[in-house]
Amino acid sequence: MPRATRPFPRAPMKYGDLQLHALPEGRFTVGLDKRFVPYAEGDPPRPGTLFISVTPFLVHAPGETLLIDTGLGSWADGRGTEQIVGALAAHGVGPESVDRVILSHLHFDHSGGAITAVGAEWRPTFPRATYVVQRAEATAAGYAGESARARDLVLETLDREGQVAWADGDADLGIVSLTVTGGHTGAHQTVTLRSGALAAVFGGDVLGTPGSALRRYVAKYDADGETSARWRERIAREAADAEHLLLFYHSAGSPAAFLHDDGDGRLAVEAVDM
Repeated sequence: MPRATRPFPRAPMKYGDLQLHALPEGRFTVGLDKRFVPYAEGDPPRPGTLFISVTPFLVHAPGETLLIDTGLGSWADGRGTEQIVGALAAHGVGPESVDRVILSHLHFDHSGGAITAVGAEWRPTFPRATYVVQRAEATAAGYAGESARARDLVLETLDREGQVAWADGDADLGIVSLTVTGGHTGAHQTVTLRSGALAAVFGGDVLGTPGSALRRYVAKYDADGETSARWRERIAREAADAEHLLLFYHSAGSPAAFLHDDGDGRLAVEAVDM
């Protein structure tokens, strides 16, 4: 399997008959106000904030183009969906060329780019795409304030245009399979991409960074932190045992990695060029 150690990969990765592209939107400062403010190296720090990165994934599969999560869109200060549209264009993909969008959950940092403001109206950013969403996420725990507003706007817009494909629990959708973990939100789902014997697993916000695979913790930002912690351990251990590729949405460094056992029962991260 291809492995590499560059700190912030940029090139696409060929994985079986899949081609995987990370679409990093950059780093943001986020405080208690939940505003995602774009951060550039050298900017003064915003008091009381944390750094967070956002990385959707483009997948070229035989006969199909997929997008896993859609970035912040208009929920990033001073930005809109030109960010995700421009990232796709750099890989020769226009909005109308996306066939399926898989949304791990509907917090605005994952689903904001799914819709675009056109005047006073919201429209789907990807006009030909089917958007795959867990049906239970429409009323799930883990939403408040702006994330609840974004969820309602996204679902209302997609449903109006007839572009929602509701999933009811775990599902096998060809090269894509969905696993409902809950934890972060009530119906949060992970996404597994398969090519022959190879599997790439997108952990959403249950397993969002390489470092989160290396320790057990219960996060206050989860609707059910214990459930997230159990799934995090399970996904990481299965990835190490079966050599699954992991795709990380919030990694500030490499957006993809393999895990392996270091011999003492602990896991180690091996970054992947992408």
